[in-house]
Amino acid sequence: MERVINLQRITVLTADVIASRSAQQAVGALSTAVTEIVHTDLVVPFTLSRGDEIQGVLRGWLTAPEIIRILRWRCRPLDLRIGIGLGTFIGELGNNPWALTGTAFFRAREALDRLNGQRRPGTTLVSGGPGEYDELVNAHMHLIDTIQGAWTDGQWQAVMSYEAVGTYAAAGRELGVAAQNVQKRCKAARWPEIRQAEQALGAAGRLLMTILG
Repeated sequence: MERVINLQRITVLTADVIASRSAQQAVGALSTAVTEIVHTDLVVPFTLSRGDEIQGVLRGWLTAPEIIRILRWRCRPLDLRIGIGLGTFIGELGNNPWALTGTAFFRAREALDRLNGQRRPGTTLVSGGPGEYDELVNAHMHLIDTIQGAWTDGQWQAVMSYEAVGTYAAAGRELGVAAQNVQKRCKAARWPEIRQAEQALGAAGRLLMTILG
């Protein structure tokens, strides 16, 4: 009987908290905040380790980049450096990302190490694939990080609420503000452009999987 090999394409996100020692109270609440993140592409839940490092596993090759924004939102007011690694995994993934190993995990760590010493939020990817893909993704990530780094609390709330409920009116009711205010905050946050960039990154990931078979 031929053995069936369960080979999965995965994306690993490994993050650390910037200036975690000066924000111990906020760091203490991280474990619950990150484990509550739910997404259809999140196959191993985000888990905290060493007090200030977060790791999770997604199916596919960065086909749902919005998870990066969701992770940043759930960790606020803390800022994160995030490394992304792509690769394959054979076997069952389980529920503890820190118990797993493989190329995607090594690449995520390599990506995170490239951000060592950076005192502002940043995101870097190491795919192990074509260098042009890494350049494209990392350029998009840098632009997204630059724009999001200037978001106010109100803009974060408006963007995340609007995305969740689908209309400015519903988001306004949820936030207790006028629909026009939600719209203004989303516009000031460059939300349409951010979402377009995320969708382009997801499409690039799907294309990479097609090209590499």
